[in-house]
Amino acid sequence: MAPGRESCMRQLFIILICGWLASCGGNTPVEEVKKPALPDLPRAIAEDVRFPSLNRKSIEVVTAPMLGLTYLGGGNLAQYETGKQKYKLLLIRCRNATQAGSYIFDIKNQMKDPKFVASYGGYFDGATSAGPLFVFAKGSYIGGIAGLSEEEAIQAGKEFAARIPY
Repeated sequence: MAPGRESCMRQLFIILICGWLASCGGNTPVEEVKKPALPDLPRAIAEDVRFPSLNRKSIEVVTAPMLGLTYLGGGNLAQYETGKQKYKLLLIRCRNATQAGSYIFDIKNQMKDPKFVASYGGYFDGATSAGPLFVFAKGSYIGGIAGLSEEEAIQAGKEFAARIPY
């Protein structure tokens, strides 16, 4: 080989190695599509079939705050009337059971005088601004009864809780 050709081959070899090394770099960053964050409070959707029909006067989807309590998200609110007694059943659907479990503790922490109701794993507070309130979690749902004493709420909640899926 001629001496000029050898130096030309060396330069070509170096250029090829540099090109190869440059092509080994990482991929160019692709801009990620950001999904909108889900709100902390659950969204309201119609769940009419979950409410007992006996003595039910109305049912509505409420965006938030339910019962005027800022710590309750949106959901379904049904009005009931039996003689002189008026009360409300509420149902809030969460994304999953973990969120419902966490949310029930957030509700408890906002109550003035929460009392644990072991049979439901829920809480009763007779002194909320919406009147007596009993709330419990079941699966990905939060159920609640407003306007009844603790004993009456536990009794009324039996059929309601049976209609809520796990």
